[in-house]
Amino acid sequence: MRRQLALFIFVWLPSVVSAQEIEHAISCNNTPLLFPKQVLTTDAKNIKVVADYSEGNKGNYLLTGNASLNSAEFYLSADKIMVEKTTEASSASGNVKFQGKQIMLTADNILIKKQGAVTQSIFEQAQYHYIGTKINGQAKKITNDGSKQTFDSMTYSLCPIGNTDWQVKANKVTINPKTNRGIAENVTIEFMGVPIFYTPHHEWILKGRDSGFLIPSISRYTESDSSENKGYQFRIPYYFNLAPERDFLLTLNQLTTRGSVIEGTYRQLLNKGRVEIQGHYLNQDKIKKSNRWLLNTQLDLSLNDKTELTLITNRVSDREYFKEITHENTDKTTLMSSINVAYENKKNNLSASIFAENEQLLSGNAEYTRMPEISLSKKITNPDNREINLSIIGTKFKHTDATKETGTRIHTQAVFARNIKTDTYSMRPKFVASKTKYLMDNRANEGRSIYSLNIDSTLFLERDTHLFAKNLTQTLNPRLAYNYTPERDQSALANFDSEKINASYENLFSGKKFTGLDRISKTNDIVIGLESDLINKKTGATYLALKIAQARHLDDTTLDTDGNLVPQDKYSNIATDIALTLNKFTLGNALQYDPDTSKIAKSSSMLGYVVNPKKFINFTHEDDGEQRSAGIYGAYPITQKVHLFAGINRSLTDSINNKKTFGIAYESCCWAVRIAHFNEYTSTGIYDEITKFELILKGLASSDSTLVERLRKEIPNYLTD
Repeated sequence: MRRQLALFIFVWLPSVVSAQEIEHAISCNNTPLLFPKQVLTTDAKNIKVVADYSEGNKGNYLLTGNASLNSAEFYLSADKIMVEKTTEASSASGNVKFQGKQIMLTADNILIKKQGAVTQSIFEQAQYHYIGTKINGQAKKITNDGSKQTFDSMTYSLCPIGNTDWQVKANKVTINPKTNRGIAENVTIEFMGVPIFYTPHHEWILKGRDSGFLIPSISRYTESDSSENKGYQFRIPYYFNLAPERDFLLTLNQLTTRGSVIEGTYRQLLNKGRVEIQGHYLNQDKIKKSNRWLLNTQLDLSLNDKTELTLITNRVSDREYFKEITHENTDKTTLMSSINVAYENKKNNLSASIFAENEQLLSGNAEYTRMPEISLSKKITNPDNREINLSIIGTKFKHTDATKETGTRIHTQAVFARNIKTDTYSMRPKFVASKTKYLMDNRANEGRSIYSLNIDSTLFLERDTHLFAKNLTQTLNPRLAYNYTPERDQSALANFDSEKINASYENLFSGKKFTGLDRISKTNDIVIGLESDLINKKTGATYLALKIAQARHLDDTTLDTDGNLVPQDKYSNIATDIALTLNKFTLGNALQYDPDTSKIAKSSSMLGYVVNPKKFINFTHEDDGEQRSAGIYGAYPITQKVHLFAGINRSLTDSINNKKTFGIAYESCCWAVRIAHFNEYTSTGIYDEITKFELILKGLASSDSTLVERLRKEIPNYLTD
């Protein structure tokens, strides 16, 4: 009897499971099951049979009264289980429960019959539940004829069992694995018992992606000009699955004050790369009476196993496009387009690249662009941690302002370094020699030869301690460095890309005082620093990290951005960096203290209290020496399912609110809704405002999936499911 029952069940099980292979993830754990989950037996050869009564006659078996079958593959229970050997059929009736490795089923009656090599099955008044994906629903009848499955009067949802806040209903669904197609008749999507979508006929592919409409979205915006007119944005997207390796998203974006924007995004996976093209087009803006457009492209292509090509294009029709049309990325000042061909031979430590870029200015002043830049570098290493880095970079600098000087810079450099490290200390001596040639377009050529010496050392000390009722390891790492670069007059050299850098903790030890290559500052400094961490011995978590450093300038002059020597103090600012994590509190602070004025020159601070991603508050403060700003960000639950969120960043220098974000959200294990308002300062007295709405039927679709990423950007630590 056991072998006969196993034959029917093992053949029937794969056909049931294959009826649905869609994977969905839902954030809620401990959701109810159809019935208590049974522990399958570990005996792979036998089936455990339990029944109050059993009868057998000529190979036919009848189990009644709490009958159940338990194997390594399935569990089946019912009031009555019948196995008929002569007709090769099995049936179960009365409180039928079936559990496989992926699915649970309940039904009033089931019939499984084998005809030749084909196994057919019928489930009446069935309820199903896919354990891993949370998919569940009901069907008046489920029929499997061996080639396809048919569901009569079917429902489908990812809400917890017993919750039908949203569900999909269909009169009939046919799933055919052989043709990889599913067909549904008279499909209705219900939300809170109200139909929100209907189609008389729907077809889709079972494995892979399919074409079709995505959920539309709606938002409300305010024109970012002096008119401050209100408008609504309606977006209707349609997805085209052109082939397994390429697709196209077409969207009609209707702006009530501007007109209809046609948006398209094409993506394709290539044999050795990918390409993406995004375009927007608005024919005759109602307000500006002109055509508006956007074009973004990116091509990533492996030309061979060592050479990569990257081509990026970012362009818009005019400077106000983001503020007036998309109401996103309004803080962008430039759009960069570029092409880069990079070669890397890891075996020989050889690399080369050709790079060129072009800038579209949206606001502010234009910068130099590289048209092109060619680089070549070679790294030589040996077993005793000595290394030599040789490089040459040639860059042609161009500028849209005719009054700016342009030319070509050729920079050659050799770096000699050695890494020495033991359990108690580390040391890295480094010597850099470079020569730079300037081939100017409108004046005499110039050049510079210079060298630098850097020795950076760290001592490793640690001890065990006990704080906060935890066993900790405290590290103490004194750090000492010497940086030397001789004086060179650089006032005649062009300055294409060098700016003064922040004298932070790490920058003090590097000896660098400028970005780029046009300015290499005179340096004769001794840098002293200290690092200390408190680390949980059990988990490895760092509770406290401290850093402090100061440089002693042995020379009384240094270089400014114009290449001239200017006086400097004997001591640099004291740079500190603190990171503290204690239970739900976090504190981060990086500052530079000027000992001559006894004032803080620059600072960046953050204080946070985080219970969970829906209950937290963060305070930030930034002072770069010229502009000061402060921010408050947080979320607070009103109920278990409803929470508020908000964020504000204010310029203390200009008394202007740079950005304001606030909203409300409802989230359950079944669905969620969010309303968020964004207010961003764009120019004097003018703000860009937009209100976005998102409805999420979890596991099915979202009406505006872009809202989540924008909230994460505007409100740090706010994570939405």
